Amino acid sequence: MTAAFDVETVRKAWEGYETPLVWGRYPVEHDPIRRYCHMVDDLNPRYLERGECPPVMVDYFASAGPWPPAELDIISLVRRIPTPGDRLVNLGHEFEWFRTARVGDRLGSRHRVLTVELRKTRLDPLSVWIRTGTTIVDGEQRIIAERINQIMVHRAAGDAARG
Repeated sequence: MTAAFDVETVRKAWEGYETPLVWGRYPVEHDPIRRYCHMVDDLNPRYLERGECPPVMVDYFASAGPWPPAELDIISLVRRIPTPGDRLVNLGHEFEWFRTARVGDRLGSRHRVLTVELRKTRLDPLSVWIRTGTTIVDGEQRIIAERINQIMVHRAAGDAARG
């Protein structure tokens, strides 16, 4: 796909698309939290003694975990959206927290496509910016966190120069 890319067709097909709720492979467990905290020298008793899940580990427990390896759900969703390029750049994300995940909680997530935009960049005049939203819930489907993520998809430099 080059100049014939029709962002309006992609927008109509994908904006508002939502994945089903998928449960993480493992419940929130103390041992992975302990290993992480010792690895980064975080001795906060909230995590090591009270069984709270560090925010950085919520995705770990709400997804496939470490083994067998799997691509993060959000990446596989973005890769399914038709774009001229295939190079993904995560431009950033923001979390809003509603609850604290704790040892024993089962976490799950669902993702949705919020916006698809064509924005010219120096890398590629056909860069596509995809904003997604992720909802992370506990076993009772109470919202733990909401994340907004901005991803840019562009063509390789050589492809952009030719197209």
